Amino acid sequence: MIRNHTGHRMGECHQKARLSAEQVKAMRAEYIPYVVSIGKLAKKYGCGKSTARDILNYSTRAAG
Repeated sequence: MIRNHTGHRMGECHQKARLSAEQVKAMRAEYIPYVVSIGKLAKKYGCGKSTARDILNYSTRAAG
């Protein structure tokens, strides 16, 4: 189980995680700026636009 410096669960191990590590990797592979919209990817993977944006900008779910 992956935990951060304070002992809290991270990534797909977190109890509220909706996307697996494989889905995050696939989302990042599919994203092409100005060609594939973040909104379309968010809808495809069943998450919010802000969540998809954070994943694609590596603000959350750090590169493994």
